[in-house]
Amino acid sequence: MRVLPQNGLASRPEIKQALFMQLTLVGLPAAGVKTLFAAITGSVDTAGPGATTFRGFQVAVVEVPDPRLELISRVFSSRKITPATVEIIELPGLFGQKTDPALLARTREADAVGIVLRAFPSMTVPHLKGSVDPERDLDDILSEMHLSDLSIVEARVERLEAGLAKRKDENEEQELAVLHLCLETLRAGRRLEQLDLSPDQERRIRGFGFLTRKPRILFLNIGDSQLGQEEELSRPFREKGHQVQALSAGIEAELSSLDADDREVFMEEFGIEELAAPLVVTAAYRILDAVTFFTYSEQESRAWRVRRGQTAVDAAAKIHTDLARGFIRAEVVSFADFKELKELKEIKARGKLRLEGKDYVVREGDLILIRHSG
Repeated sequence: MRVLPQNGLASRPEIKQALFMQLTLVGLPAAGVKTLFAAITGSVDTAGPGATTFRGFQVAVVEVPDPRLELISRVFSSRKITPATVEIIELPGLFGQKTDPALLARTREADAVGIVLRAFPSMTVPHLKGSVDPERDLDDILSEMHLSDLSIVEARVERLEAGLAKRKDENEEQELAVLHLCLETLRAGRRLEQLDLSPDQERRIRGFGFLTRKPRILFLNIGDSQLGQEEELSRPFREKGHQVQALSAGIEAELSSLDADDREVFMEEFGIEELAAPLVVTAAYRILDAVTFFTYSEQESRAWRVRRGQTAVDAAAKIHTDLARGFIRAEVVSFADFKELKELKEIKARGKLRLEGKDYVVREGDLILIRHSG
């Protein structure tokens, strides 16, 4: 896994960046948000290579490990390999104390939220609440998210109702109808993720970036004495339907900063078979409800992502807007068929290369070649 050099522009709120999927790491003070970020970027105390500090928070763009892309590049002898990427934003101590509105707003812009929960004991680093209880901490953080969403909905509903009392506006009426559903849900003590909305209703509230509707993953930060207990410690969260990854951020941060030989020795000493950083990135990518598709050639094999349910013309637009404008058809082969047959000649002979129109819904692992005019 590599951390890519970048200048922080992808994290500027005023820039709509389509190339990155964004995961914001948050948590209570001393939960280990900074340490987990360091484990991912490869430096213990400071932003690692490719990370940058921007308006009070750290950012890094990291590649998503995908062995499928390696196989595709080998088959086509590609000179360049471009994996999918995730932008990781580190916002330590966002919850549990006076919240910075600017940082909270930045969290609303992310595609997903990673909540770092402290499970490790420490005599030297006291817990904000006096005791280590990750289930309690999660409840507290979700409650803060809930109240934040409720505040935004109430304020927006009040403004809309005041405006509609003076003049009629069909779009605002429809927005208000959706927000009333949100308001009822939040006032009933439920999170907005539990609200079943139509695509049109979803579109009308997407710009609010409601925290309780975002995909999220829990990172359970354990101590070295708790290694081997990951499954047991994660079980209470899994039983409640949460996506959770248990890891020791401190150990992982140290390991990621070592050279390969030293890292192997320490991993054996701690009984760690695989570094958690690639697992974190892969897990984060998975919860974003994205579909990965691949393009291929001798020049470059590349992984791309679209939201689940998007079409071939959306995939074309992701590659280049000209491809979408001049879209004729997509030549598609599933990764399973590609893995079995490998040669395009054989894939075509077996009838596994499909010609699909612009309404074709992209499936996970599709290899896609866009035919276009112009």
